[in-house]
Amino acid sequence: MNAMIFKKMSELTAEDMVALWNKGFEGYYINSELNLDKFLSRAVNEGLSLEHSLVMFAEDEPIGFVMNGFRSIEGRKVAWNGGTGIVPAYRGKGFGKQLMERNLQLYREQGVETALLEALVQNEAAIHLYRSVGYEITEQLICLERTDVLEASLQASENAGRYAVHRGHPAVVKGIPFYRPMSAWQTQWASMKGGESIIITEKEEVVGYALCKRVYGEDGHLATTVLYQCESIPGHENEGDILKAALCEVFAPFDSSCKRLAMNLRQANRDLNKLLEEWGFTSFVEQLHMSRRI
Repeated sequence: MNAMIFKKMSELTAEDMVALWNKGFEGYYINSELNLDKFLSRAVNEGLSLEHSLVMFAEDEPIGFVMNGFRSIEGRKVAWNGGTGIVPAYRGKGFGKQLMERNLQLYREQGVETALLEALVQNEAAIHLYRSVGYEITEQLICLERTDVLEASLQASENAGRYAVHRGHPAVVKGIPFYRPMSAWQTQWASMKGGESIIITEKEEVVGYALCKRVYGEDGHLATTVLYQCESIPGHENEGDILKAALCEVFAPFDSSCKRLAMNLRQANRDLNKLLEEWGFTSFVEQLHMSRRI
C-alpha cells in the first residue's frame, strides 16, 4: 500500500469539509449527513479541533478523516474521536487502520494520555478496527426517547420530601465524589454548553446529580429535553427514589409534549434505565464506549 498524505482538516475549505464528512458517512447505520451550518455548529458544540483533525489523501483526493476533540480531565489530557469516515470506494482496503495509526501519532504529539470514542454496536467493522489499534471496550451505552406527555402519577414517591433540589452550572458536578468524569464525551460537564446541573441533597449531603439541557423552539416553547448523566450515591438504600427525584426535575413539566431524550447512559446503571423504561422511554441507539491509553 502506498503511503498516504495527511493534512489538517483546517486546510480544507468549509465546503470541502462538509462534502468529505457526508461522503465518509455515506451508507452509515444512522443518517449523519450535515449541511455547512450544522457541521460548524457540531464542531463548536462538541469541542472539535479543525486544526488537529486529520484528513487522509490518495494523491490529491481526500478519502478519509478523523475529527478530534481535546480537554483536560483531572489533570490528564484526553482526546476524543468525534467522527471517523472513509469514502466508500476506499473502505475495506486497510486505509482505516493507516488513518487511525496516524491519528494515534497525532495524539502522542499533543501529549494525550487517554483516548476515547464511541461506536455503534452494529458497526462491527469499526469496532474491529479500533480494537486492532489498541482500543478496549469500557462500557455499553444506551440512548432512549419518549415523545409524548408523562403521567403526573409518575412523580409520586414516598420519600420525595426527604430531598432538596439545587440547579446550577454544569461545572458544579466536578466536586461530587461520585461524579463520572470519564463518561462518554458528550455527557461530560464540559460538553454541557447551555445545559445545567441538578443536584439532589439529603440533610445537606449530595446524594444524586443529573446533567441535562433544554432546547426551545423559535416560538419560545420547550421543544426537547436531553438527559446526559444521572447518578445516585453508591450504596444508598433509597437509590431509586434519588434517581426519581432527579428525573422529575429534568423532565418537568410532565404535561409538556416535548421530545425527551436520554443520551449515552451507562447500560450498567440498571436502576436508572429500568425507571426510564417504566416511564415509557424506549431505546433507539446502543453504543460501545472505548478507551485507549496513549
